[in-house]
Amino acid sequence: TLFRSYSLDTGEEGDRTVAMAIANPERFVLKPQREGGGNNIYGEEIKHVLEKPNALTERTSYILMDKIRPQPIRNYLLKAGSDLRLSECISELGIFGVYVRQGKNMILNERAGHLLRTKSTEHADGGVAAGVAVLDNPYLI
Repeated sequence: TLFRSYSLDTGEEGDRTVAMAIANPERFVLKPQREGGGNNIYGEEIKHVLEKPNALTERTSYILMDKIRPQPIRNYLLKAGSDLRLSECISELGIFGVYVRQGKNMILNERAGHLLRTKSTEHADGGVAAGVAVLDNPYLI
């Protein structure tokens, strides 16, 4: 991965991570460790979550990641039921892979596709299923 994630387990390493996040919350995103995406926590809200009285036990249900800061571009987003409008947008490219092994023997390790999502910079969280982002195609030059 290009961006680092940090453990919030109980103990010294997790305590250092919490201190780092509280000191510079704008550098990070706090992500719940569950399926479905969304519900990410940003900025000053990270401090509120990690400073709660029960934070020591609850923090292990999250991971802390470096916040990605892509360069916005102006683009049109086309969504069903919405007017076409020019927006400041950011895109996220996901590369899928397949890795299969049997014991110590690697059977398969290959790229399996990609997904490009684009959304307006006005939305901090949410994806295609939430109606915030649109599916996109990379234009390779």
